[in-house]
Amino acid sequence: MKILYWSIHFLLNGYMRTVCRLEMRGVENIPREGGLIIASNHIAGADPFLLGSAVPRELHFMAKEELFRPYFLRLLLPRLNAFPVNRAGFDIEVIRKSIDFLKQGKALIMFPEGTRSRDGQIREAKTGVGMLAHRAGVAILPTYIENTRKAWWNLLLRKRLRIAFGRPIEADWICNRPSSKAGYKEISDELMDRIKEVKARGFDDATLSRSIL
Repeated sequence: MKILYWSIHFLLNGYMRTVCRLEMRGVENIPREGGLIIASNHIAGADPFLLGSAVPRELHFMAKEELFRPYFLRLLLPRLNAFPVNRAGFDIEVIRKSIDFLKQGKALIMFPEGTRSRDGQIREAKTGVGMLAHRAGVAILPTYIENTRKAWWNLLLRKRLRIAFGRPIEADWICNRPSSKAGYKEISDELMDRIKEVKARGFDDATLSRSIL
């Protein structure tokens, strides 16, 4: 058990419940074990930490290599299961590491759009998420988040940080797609359609798995 990871997880989760006014739906859809990609829309720089602290299992995530330059973060981030990625080009080492994690039964956070959406609109996914899921033979969990940008103002603005998890795209379906760019795109497109469906279902009381007041 990683004491530092779960200590920060506990503290961030408490912060999200009280200050950010967390609401979650579909927690029962999160597989508790086995390789898994948790794929979400992307709004704010803090999304990996906020999303990671909402999920009740240990997660790994990619972070831009610039974050690892300060000495303190270079020591801290790997202990929080972050690993650096060069966003300027094709990083084969990151792909290998991600596939290894997934094949070992670990869970990985990904933001398939590749960058933050300034206006909150859900955009087309890159094919990387489909490629990783196909090569590792794992399911993808469609996830929708909102109000994560400047979430510390949610309490004053009476907004909520909302996270909803859809039903996983099963590994069998993913592995039956062609092992090609077209096949990976089909997987990625299906994922984004699922995220839009999760968003469309909303956060009414009847569908909330948990509401934090």
